[in-house]
Amino acid sequence: MNTLISKIELNNKILVHLISGDVLSLPYSYTKRIEQSNISQLLNYHLIGGGRGVHFDDIDEDISLEGIIDYKLKHELVLSRCA
Repeated sequence: MNTLISKIELNNKILVHLISGDVLSLPYSYTKRIEQSNISQLLNYHLIGGGRGVHFDDIDEDISLEGIIDYKLKHELVLSRCA
């Protein structure tokens, strides 16, 4: 994978900023641990694998860019079929 995560931002969704300039959005329901966490817990994160993923220290949760892209593809395909 040629693109990597540069940072995340927490708004009404989790915004995953890529070094390419693209931004992917995820719902807080992406994982149960994230959904059950508060913003201050989620702000305590660091990038792992050279930007291939994110580790949330306070909740001991890892998410990968590969998993995020897979999630987005599956959910966007489902939405486009319903439209």
